[in-house]
Amino acid sequence: MSNGICVEKSVIRNVIIASQYLDKRSSASIADIVSGICGLQYDPNPTIHLNHYMMLWNRKKDFAVADLDVAAYKEFQITEAFAFKRNMFFVPTNEFAIYRAALKDVVRWGSSDESWLAAANSLEDLAAEEELKQGLKDQPGMTIRQIWECLHLSDEWDAYVKGRRAGDLSFELPIFRAFYRLKRRTDLVTCGRNPGTFKEPLYILKENIGIKEWPNAGIGKEDARAWLMEKLIASFGVTYPVHLSHITGIPTAEVTPFFSKLEQEGKITPVKVGKKFCYIHSSKAVLLDKSVDQDSEEVRLISPMDILVRDQTWLKTFFDYSYTFEYFKKKGMKWPLSILVGNRFVGYFDCKMEWRTGRFLIKEKNIFDSAFNGHRGIEMALQDLAAFHGAGDIVEIK
Repeated sequence: MSNGICVEKSVIRNVIIASQYLDKRSSASIADIVSGICGLQYDPNPTIHLNHYMMLWNRKKDFAVADLDVAAYKEFQITEAFAFKRNMFFVPTNEFAIYRAALKDVVRWGSSDESWLAAANSLEDLAAEEELKQGLKDQPGMTIRQIWECLHLSDEWDAYVKGRRAGDLSFELPIFRAFYRLKRRTDLVTCGRNPGTFKEPLYILKENIGIKEWPNAGIGKEDARAWLMEKLIASFGVTYPVHLSHITGIPTAEVTPFFSKLEQEGKITPVKVGKKFCYIHSSKAVLLDKSVDQDSEEVRLISPMDILVRDQTWLKTFFDYSYTFEYFKKKGMKWPLSILVGNRFVGYFDCKMEWRTGRFLIKEKNIFDSAFNGHRGIEMALQDLAAFHGAGDIVEIK
């Protein structure tokens, strides 16, 4: 890396916010926005609207929950798939195969998708896959329970589920393993989700919705990773290898060579922010000319699962901000919505939607910068958020 040009942190923030569609809400399609920010993480926590809805509410003009559902489950412009760190994401349908090729051997929880799939790849397992595909051919989307009812395997499935809970896998049939394999590969596509707290998924064979082969199928891992690394750098505007390693789960030692190649090709340029060396994508260099006094005063309420805030070290480096997030704490768990004003984080709300009563609860309001106490833009953003949830009242718990 060369020494790079020195850039003020506030200017870098402007680049990042614009690259993430957070400087102003976009009129672009959902598929284009999802492509531009490299996916929406699916998270089932129902404290407020789910993370993927929140990510688009912050970025797309006049967004409604039904808009994502139509794009994902009716038009199939975006697809639920296992992506970064083996978590569930929405990615553009025409990019799914590239994500899969780039990430299938990322190791987490002791294995990768590639190794997990290879562990059950006997002739018996392959035959079970074909049996399942034949059984679901031309069938509509169904829940897991409905699938086994359709295949007359309800009793066997009940015994298997009961056995799993007790640590007994003797009831496992090859066709049950085949189901999980097809789902993990997204040969079984999520084509809808039922109403309710945890939105039970409906599955359908990809062939049943007209996808014989995924676009870009057959791309090699190195080409896929080269594409993904450049895509991610552009999506953040400014970043560095350790950050992308944290986001994707690909080891830093495997990420760094892609940065070197992209720099040699002139696609990224090194910049220095304080003592930190990082890179800016060439397509975002024009944003460096935006002066600090042109900062947007738009207010966004950022979900804790938003890709912008997933790496606390990166967040602290460029935004001088971090927060505590205890996802698995069952009682008193915070769901902090970070308050972004222009390019500055000024605090957070801990919110909860009471779906039964229609009340939007503010459990905690923490403004770090006293200059933003009573800020009209923040109050308006909170009112917009409550309206997005269909809340009748906003209640601040003292």
